[in-house]
Amino acid sequence: MRSTAILAALRVAGLCFLSGCVSFVWTRDRSFQKPPEGALDGLEIGKSTMSDCLERLGAPLYVWEYKGDGAALAWGSSDEDSKRVAITVPLQTRWQPSFSYADADARLRGPVLFFDKTFVLEGFQTGCLRDVRLQTMRTRPAPVP
Repeated sequence: MRSTAILAALRVAGLCFLSGCVSFVWTRDRSFQKPPEGALDGLEIGKSTMSDCLERLGAPLYVWEYKGDGAALAWGSSDEDSKRVAITVPLQTRWQPSFSYADADARLRGPVLFFDKTFVLEGFQTGCLRDVRLQTMRTRPAPVP
């Protein structure tokens, strides 16, 4: 019963948009690999060194300066599954504009570890890598006139 109603609706849509197109898009995107389970459990703030953290977590995705003389290291991954229905109706026969943009950092989530100038763990935060980086990144100094 439900499938008959869906087919009828699609036929009506097809009559309304004779030159249009209805498509179903299913996308799966996996980026990078999550750090091993429990890798952060044994780390101690004020005691663990950068080499201890690298041994447990592996190579980071991003590294940036932290507090002028320290370092921030980030690990992240994403696993997204999206489904959508698209209806396309051409407005002109020669020109059909299309544009897409994706910010990879906006989808990556994981831990960010902060180290002091002696590369001892000062703290960590887990979340969206882009947001954590923007909160902790040193701003560029103003140009000298």
